Amino acid sequence: MFHNMVKKITDYMIAKNIIEEEMFDVYQYGFEIMISSAITMLSIMIIACIMDSPLIGILYFIISIPLKVTAGGYHAPTYGKCFLISNLEYIALSLTAKAFSASFMPYYGWIILLMVSAGYILLNCPVRNPNHPISEDVLLKNRRLTYLLLGIDTVVITLLYLLLQESYLLNFSVLSIAAIAIFILPTKKRKEDNLHDNSVYSE
Repeated sequence: MFHNMVKKITDYMIAKNIIEEEMFDVYQYGFEIMISSAITMLSIMIIACIMDSPLIGILYFIISIPLKVTAGGYHAPTYGKCFLISNLEYIALSLTAKAFSASFMPYYGWIILLMVSAGYILLNCPVRNPNHPISEDVLLKNRRLTYLLLGIDTVVITLLYLLLQESYLLNFSVLSIAAIAIFILPTKKRKEDNLHDNSVYSE
């Protein structure tokens, strides 16, 4: 249904000479990404307003989206699964942040979790995804951007913890970074399995 809707939009733009016919696949893919991303973000913002506040939803996007783009990680095979996983991820982060904040986990425990998560991401980024091949130049650029973004996030969050010592916003931010590290795991493992299979086959 979603694919057919985007196809009709692309066909209409070709009929109106807005785009060239030979660029059909490129534009259709681009429209699918934009529309599915917009729907997912809107859904997460609605959940954020219900469970937390719009500020928490915006914070989630500010931290997660740039790092997911540059560091890489798991990509769902369909837009529907991406929508479902993204929404469930936010709900899980919100519930976990509330649970751990209520248990009065000390601020230095959050800093340790932040350092471990950031360290894992830095050691393994950027992760190649077989469904989204990119050049070596882009990989190098993404690695540098991940270092920069994660460095800024880590320094700012750590300093705020030292000043405030307790904050749900900071706890949620740390869990958002930890989630990125977790989503790197399946992609990295699949890559290692493929390399192992290829080496066995070549022998």
